[in-house]
Amino acid sequence: MDFIDRLVIAQERAEQRFVDQRLKGLNNSHKLSATECIECGGPIPKARQKAVPGVQRCVPCQELSE
Repeated sequence: MDFIDRLVIAQERAEQRFVDQRLKGLNNSHKLSATECIECGGPIPKARQKAVPGVQRCVPCQELSE
């Protein structure tokens, strides 16, 4: 297995993780959104709660987790 083969495998795994995360997010669409971030405890604005059903993190903490 050469460098290119390993690179292709790594890319496929990264793409699969992305798909898995997106599907996990879709499964949260029926959940209630949190009013406070599970990471920092800060408030989650109502607009974000409405835009992202099942949201659990504020924008800065979500960006860090991604």
